[in-house]
Amino acid sequence: MAHWGAVHSTRIATFLLGAWIAGCLAVDLMAIENMRLAGQMLNTAIPAASAILQNAGREEMRGLLHHFAAEQYRYYFSQWSQIQLIAIPVLSGLLYFAAEKRVMPQVLVLAIFVLVVFQLAINPEVAYRGREADFPPGSLSLGAQGRALALTELWIGVEIAKLIAGGILAAHLFSLKSRRRSRRTTDPQVLSRAGS
Repeated sequence: MAHWGAVHSTRIATFLLGAWIAGCLAVDLMAIENMRLAGQMLNTAIPAASAILQNAGREEMRGLLHHFAAEQYRYYFSQWSQIQLIAIPVLSGLLYFAAEKRVMPQVLVLAIFVLVVFQLAINPEVAYRGREADFPPGSLSLGAQGRALALTELWIGVEIAKLIAGGILAAHLFSLKSRRRSRRTTDPQVLSRAGS
């Protein structure tokens, strides 16, 4: 019965881990696409939008569109960080049973949780510095741009570290499942039950 619970915990934990990794990648890709589309819109706008862009001035609209795209991804990252604060402890509880109380999965989940908390803590500063650099005079100041860029690079580094830890955890879960499968096929009690 305990084995049955561990197997189902492993399946649910694997699904939740996969959903978390997919969520991280989706939010990251949305941020990249938002910035790309903001720049692309200036060149491929429909005629009605082109007239507005021309009247407002291309450079002013470029700055506004860039700022709007940046505000969107700042919002996505903030919301996703808060969702992760709930999802990761749930994943930790499932892994406790799925990984048969092994330490390594819990250490990896704790590392991911700490990284998420760190991202959530620096999100307000990333947003503030980003907004400061979005428009003149901030965007003309190398200091403001440098601070915004440094914080963004730090945030990206933490995101990469999270995904690496998640990948290691996924590999561990898959190896655990294959070990259980091989144990079932070589266990004399399971084989004798199958023969009778």
